[in-house]
Amino acid sequence: MYEGFDIWAFLSGLPLGLAISGIIFYFSRRKGRKERRFDERYTNIHRQARSISWGATTAAILVAWAIVMIVEGPKLAFFILAAIWAIHMISYGIGAAIANKQN
Repeated sequence: MYEGFDIWAFLSGLPLGLAISGIIFYFSRRKGRKERRFDERYTNIHRQARSISWGATTAAILVAWAIVMIVEGPKLAFFILAAIWAIHMISYGIGAAIANKQN
């Protein structure tokens, strides 16, 4: 493959990075609960942020899908983007159904 590239060092970094991220997440979440950071205001702000992020992701997928279709035609990248689009929309439908059932 590439000279001087150690695949095992690369692959060992992934679990190490996940472990460090998990530890940081645990302690920040624990401290946040003690300080009552995760109240109603917090949940409303993050709910709105996720909504805006979902809309931006939808637009980005559509633009990327159009570019791939123009440049490459219906090849592998097109079908991968189509699958991502389907998963994106199905997850929205499931999330909307769960939210509708809870309210």
